[in-house]
Amino acid sequence: MTTTLSEHRTLDGRLGDAIDDRVADALDDYLAEGRLDGRIRPRRSPGGLATLVAAGVAAVLLPWCLILAATLPSTYQAGNWKLTWIGLDCGTAIAAGLTAYLLHTRSRYAVMTAMAAGTLLIADAWFDVSTAGAGFDRRLSLTEALLLELPLALCAFLVAARELRRR
Repeated sequence: MTTTLSEHRTLDGRLGDAIDDRVADALDDYLAEGRLDGRIRPRRSPGGLATLVAAGVAAVLLPWCLILAATLPSTYQAGNWKLTWIGLDCGTAIAAGLTAYLLHTRSRYAVMTAMAAGTLLIADAWFDVSTAGAGFDRRLSLTEALLLELPLALCAFLVAARELRRR
């Protein structure tokens, strides 16, 4: 049995109408059940708060490297004193920035950069405290370590652990 072109169009029209009716019914069900309220929601960035924190660390540390370059003494009973501190903070900033980027792109390599950032933050805290002079310098180093560097290192390790569980 063969169908003519007009019969074929009629069949296609009925099939299309049936599909349209089913889609409309499904959409009505979603609206009635509150699963679809018609509002457009903003797209959330992958990584959420972790991405924001890592980007914030990078954004703060990069200018800090410039301040260190301008204010640290050239020598401090150690060779390459400025290079040591600037290099450490730049490395931490790069690791944090890469972590933010890799979390945003949902890359599995964010685990590695988060671990590197956490490790560098701990190293920074250690060397700040252990090389600080007595008095105000030591108190400032301890305060920075306890309030900034160590908590941020913990956050970096928690991000890495969370990302490992997702894989």
